[in-house]
Amino acid sequence: MKNDQECSLVNMITHLPDDLLLNCLARVSRLYYPILSLVSKRLRSLIASLELYQTRTLLRHSESCLYLCLRFSSSSNPRWFTLCRRPSKIPNPNINPNSSPNPNTQWFTPCFKPHRSLKNQTKKEEKRSSNYLMVSVPTRNFSVESLPNHAVIGSNIYSIGIDSKLCSVKVFFLDCRSYTWHEAPSMRMKRIWPHMSVIDGKIYVVEQWNVPPSNSIEIYDPKTQIWDYLPCPIAEILGQKFMIKSLAIDGKLYLCGDKCMVYKPMENKWDVVLGYETLFLWTQFKFSCVINNVLYSSKLSRVISWYDSDERIWRYLKGLEELPKLPRSFSRLRLVNYGGKIAVLWEKSGVFSRKKMIWCAVIAVERRSGQEIYGIIEWCDVVLTVPKSCCVLESIAVTI
Repeated sequence: MKNDQECSLVNMITHLPDDLLLNCLARVSRLYYPILSLVSKRLRSLIASLELYQTRTLLRHSESCLYLCLRFSSSSNPRWFTLCRRPSKIPNPNINPNSSPNPNTQWFTPCFKPHRSLKNQTKKEEKRSSNYLMVSVPTRNFSVESLPNHAVIGSNIYSIGIDSKLCSVKVFFLDCRSYTWHEAPSMRMKRIWPHMSVIDGKIYVVEQWNVPPSNSIEIYDPKTQIWDYLPCPIAEILGQKFMIKSLAIDGKLYLCGDKCMVYKPMENKWDVVLGYETLFLWTQFKFSCVINNVLYSSKLSRVISWYDSDERIWRYLKGLEELPKLPRSFSRLRLVNYGGKIAVLWEKSGVFSRKKMIWCAVIAVERRSGQEIYGIIEWCDVVLTVPKSCCVLESIAVTI
């Protein structure tokens, strides 16, 4: 009886006029969109329309969306995945389960009401299950071969392309509303090992390897679509070293070589900073993220730490006793600022298994005193199973 009532409710909603249905969909979390797009061609078309995102903007309903970029083999193009809710066991009256090629289309997802657990699910299973998974999203226009460093501005993911010589001036961006690739204006100088940072809605590109003597930093303003050089005291930073580490935090750009320097865009000024060597030791890896101007990192220690900028030391993030042991290898671990929370993604596989599981844990952070930050694990589960040869290229969060 309850399933019949739920099916009737969904039927009623899906038969609304387009403008009313768009208004309903705009109030639904984007976590449900991949599953809802499987229900019917009409819903798929509305979910892919820019009108839906215009309505979401008018309603001020934006949220952080988590993405993974994977490569399944050395000869394959990168594929993008996004986090969504698992479909629940509410039968879809419009689908014949015997003829549906995709089992997910046989079920509705409870997007128009609070999520409920299955009747037969035990309390232990309910606590363990996250009800989240990663699903593939098809991208349009062309597939971009890019360096494993991206920057996010608005709903766009920016990437620097790779050409045959592994250095390029081309820049592309993926519009995560329509999943369409576009080409942005090219940089002025080719990059071999660039790092992209975002400060105040602008992209700062720093060449971190074989740095040239001048014009080493470029800034891109997506509003004007213009690239410009940022003069930099590169010789003073590098000294005897030939590699620069960079980090954007608190609206400033930090660079570290023999010396640590900070650029303050509001003052258009460079300053020397002391005592930041321990901070920069780990910032070049993907197992670091910044939330509310605090840097979090696993530091190859299988636990998560945060950098106390007042004392200039690393401190353990407390409250994570139930978090599974993280891998030591930085290549199998990612930390992402996911809407002000830490999304921890890591790979796990058996020695003789041909598959590997991608785990995800979402952790809220709470400062309880000047020297104590606690993590609260909201959920933790396997979100994707892939062949062991699959490589995670990027993990990133976009606000849409």
